Amino acid sequence: MRQSAPVAFAIGFLTALAAVAVHAEQIRGPVVIAPGSDASHEASYRVEVGMEEIAILHHGADARFVEGIRLEVQVPRGARLYPGTLGLYLYRNVTPQPEPRLMSLRGDRVFFLPIPNAARFFVTVPLQEDHIFRGTADTYVTSAVPMEAFPVAVTLLPISKAISAETAAARFVVRVEPIMRDLGAVELLVRDPHGVILSAESEEVEEFTLRLNGDTLIYSRDEQLMSPGLYRIALESDRYEHEQLTFGVERGRVVQVALQLREPRSVVRFTAPAGAELFVNGELVAYEEQEFTLPPGEHSILFRVGNYSVSRRLVVEPRKNYQVSLGLDISIEED
Repeated sequence: MRQSAPVAFAIGFLTALAAVAVHAEQIRGPVVIAPGSDASHEASYRVEVGMEEIAILHHGADARFVEGIRLEVQVPRGARLYPGTLGLYLYRNVTPQPEPRLMSLRGDRVFFLPIPNAARFFVTVPLQEDHIFRGTADTYVTSAVPMEAFPVAVTLLPISKAISAETAAARFVVRVEPIMRDLGAVELLVRDPHGVILSAESEEVEEFTLRLNGDTLIYSRDEQLMSPGLYRIALESDRYEHEQLTFGVERGRVVQVALQLREPRSVVRFTAPAGAELFVNGELVAYEEQEFTLPPGEHSILFRVGNYSVSRRLVVEPRKNYQVSLGLDISIEED
């Protein structure tokens, strides 16, 4: 006796679910590589696939920030007229490396679904076994596909002997979107006074302490995963100038935060008669502001007024300020 379409669909659906394979299967058909589906691409992308074609999908974003991918499958009218005659199959661990010229692949089947009588449906592919995804009336959840098992292959195959011309010619649009974790990352760089990036093993690291929102942070060149939001980082040191800045972390993105070790400088203020020239370490200094800064160490200070000059040695200590004055004394003697 001939069964009705809904009954045939239900029976086919249950049978197919029970037959999901755990071993590699042969997948035959022309390979279609989804445009823009490389692993560095964070936005969603789409691919068009027909019966017995194989679409190759990547997770589409930085692996650290992805907890799954969501497939929106748009079902053309020609396929909706005969539900349950085509099946959607997903495979992981696809070999060999997919290329458009290939006509045959092997992979581990992780999902099967008879195409329902709906304009569209969704398939969620979790990347971890301990996921929290749940199926709904129009959303199906596959077995987990870890990062190392990508790319995945999607194909549409007949599961009924009676395939209409409309179904055979139907073109399905599959829109793929990465499901992002609520995480971003920070790459922290600390440069020495010459601008060279310090490694975590550098002796200079012992000369400062980093604090993130007030908590001590161990310096590392590894990117650190963090929740989105605003953060304040401070560099404290007995040897170098203190520095702090605020930065933001966005979901799914890496932000680079750079701090510079700066030798502490002292402020030197001075007074001198009008027309006097000031030389510091042999260099003429423009002193309209009547002050300048110097790093710790020994420096030579020279004032010149006309043909008269006087010099002194100045030893600058960290974080101490100095006042330098040039005075001309007048001596009057009475015979």
